[in-house]
Amino acid sequence: MKLFFSIISLAVIMAASSFVFASGSIENTQEIPATEETAVQNETEKPAEQPKKAKPSKSKTILKAFNKAVEERDYITGLEIWQNAKDYINNEEEPNKEDISETFAFIENTINDYLNDVEFEKVAVPPATTKGKAFKSAFSVKLVSKTGMVNPQNLKYTVTYPIIDEEGKKTTAKQVLEPSEDGTIEFTSPAFQGAISSSATFKVDLPEIVYTDFANAPSIDLPYLVATNMKASGGSIAIVDFTKAGKPITSNSETSSAVLTELIKKGFTRIGNCDFVNEVVSKNDAAVQRSASELFGKSVTYLIYGTVKYDTVEKTDAGFHVVLRAELKARHILQNKELFATTIISEATEKSEWAAINAARKKLAYTASNQVLYGM
Repeated sequence: MKLFFSIISLAVIMAASSFVFASGSIENTQEIPATEETAVQNETEKPAEQPKKAKPSKSKTILKAFNKAVEERDYITGLEIWQNAKDYINNEEEPNKEDISETFAFIENTINDYLNDVEFEKVAVPPATTKGKAFKSAFSVKLVSKTGMVNPQNLKYTVTYPIIDEEGKKTTAKQVLEPSEDGTIEFTSPAFQGAISSSATFKVDLPEIVYTDFANAPSIDLPYLVATNMKASGGSIAIVDFTKAGKPITSNSETSSAVLTELIKKGFTRIGNCDFVNEVVSKNDAAVQRSASELFGKSVTYLIYGTVKYDTVEKTDAGFHVVLRAELKARHILQNKELFATTIISEATEKSEWAAINAARKKLAYTASNQVLYGM
């Protein structure tokens, strides 16, 4: 084979030499002027210019990139392409703008298919803790793909949970999580320095716009419950019930008694009812504070007070429908500060008016007791 290429090369060199040296050496060779005929011939022998390739359309470029991301299961890149396409469509100043609506619709439908394929499952929720104490175990969930279209272990996740900032305000923090080998996503919360009834929210670590634009983007809320540390601190309740005519009841308060019962069930001790009708009805917090300090001295730490009024009492085809509205507050008497304020709407429908009122009040008392337990 080498010999074959050597012979060919030698023949080419000899042919070139005989052409160059036909009229003498390179130095003595004179340039022959081109005649009109040779000029035309030379012009004819020039290779024709190749037509320039057309630039691919914006739509094709986007679609090609998105299909590549789908093929490689690169979900984040696929979502970035979707967002870029959306920005392109919404940009009115884009020069030479193309119609990519059909491609964009295809991309959105594909993303919807992927999002519909996954959902979170609850694995474990730690029991409620107490202010300042860490939860005894971790919060954990798992993302499941119904068809196997998505590999959950290729993704990262976030959890949003309550914190108290440096100024003492309740807010939230976010943490990025990675799944364990079995796909479980775990979050161990730091101790919460307050009482709260909230959630630890798990999501896939995707651009926030995905959760804004796609209602089926997967997320799950786990109860995040931190109880007050004042259960045994000693307290009192002064809730004033109103009649249907809008007059305060001064003789007794059925709601105060119902809330007291619920709080005792939840472990509160050294707590009872008291009578601050005028101060509570006047909505004068300073007057409530002053009267409580004079009556209790330092024997009571907190006071739960407020009003309960009727929003609705009506006869319906199903019976009597009652709606109660409670405006409640909790106050730290020893520190002269408000612990929380809340509005509770409670309703019930029963065959008799009395039964409906009683059922609505029981619901209200249960909700109020939880507000105290996780808000004070």
